[in-house]
Amino acid sequence: MKFDTATIMISEASDEFPPSSAAFYLYVDDADASMERALTAGAEKIMDAADMPYGDRQGGVRDRSGNIWWVSQRLSANPYF
Repeated sequence: MKFDTATIMISEASDEFPPSSAAFYLYVDDADASMERALTAGAEKIMDAADMPYGDRQGGVRDRSGNIWWVSQRLSANPYF
């Protein structure tokens, strides 16, 4: 998977490398569109996209392997980042 200049390698589990759960926090240009793409691809929604008090629009999904993906869109300048 490639996100702007970052590349993340993911793969299916195998006998040699059994499944493990992970959590990812991704910043995207459009949280709602990214959530919709994830759900269309078979992810399970764990949190609707909503505006957060820290200036992000964020939603969450769980993929078929049990990994959690937090999808966030920066809505305003955040002094903490």
